Amino acid sequence: MKKILLIGELDQVLGSLNHHLASKFQTQMCTANLDMVKAMSKIFKADLTVLCLNENGDSYEQVLELFQDKYSQMPVLLIGKEKECRSYGRYYEQKQFDYLTRPLTLGMMLRKCEEMLKIYEPEAENAQEDAVVERKSILAVDDSGILLRNIKTMLEKEYDVSVANSGMTAIKQAKKRTPDLILLDYEMPEWDGKRTLEEIRNDEELKDIPVVFVTAVADKAHIAAVLELRPSGYLLKPIEQQKLYDTIEKALIRI
Repeated sequence: MKKILLIGELDQVLGSLNHHLASKFQTQMCTANLDMVKAMSKIFKADLTVLCLNENGDSYEQVLELFQDKYSQMPVLLIGKEKECRSYGRYYEQKQFDYLTRPLTLGMMLRKCEEMLKIYEPEAENAQEDAVVERKSILAVDDSGILLRNIKTMLEKEYDVSVANSGMTAIKQAKKRTPDLILLDYEMPEWDGKRTLEEIRNDEELKDIPVVFVTAVADKAHIAAVLELRPSGYLLKPIEQQKLYDTIEKALIRI
């Protein structure tokens, strides 16, 4: 079994990546600290290294130089937002390095790892792998038709997006076709976000769906009340597209 060393912040994204890749590879996680990477590289002897970039990281340059100088035969895959990946563009001139920009699906990640390990065989793809790359479905719930249209426009390239203009309607739609994630407005007439979330969690068919709250109120007391309900995430209006993608990625345990 091929070995993959995963380097980055030990957060939900890296943990999710480790969880999914472990079904096909032997994996090991490691922080981006240079000394830790040196030690782990000697112990684990990976066939491929995956470096998860973070905009707050400051040691990636040293790690990349280490692999360039000491492990030149080791393929290295960088994963991050487009801006982060571009900042290391000089490395991509060498065949040793490649990159994927987020957001991305598990299927894309698996294929890239297999390609870099030279084990990718398109004709060997099976139904299970096809299911992995299936588009996730998002149900957006808000009493504002304008906001619903904006959310659909921002997400429809990557997800199958359906909309509902009330909590009650959302429950009915979700029971007909279970979404992978619900974006839920916190301030709505009749059933507000809190009531809708309670209905979701009390339903055996829907209770495990991750719910991300969307709210227009930014004061600390309000945010604290939202977080007490333990949603899978929350977003402030007006919604920024990249923030929307990042929040959905984490809630779906995407890469």
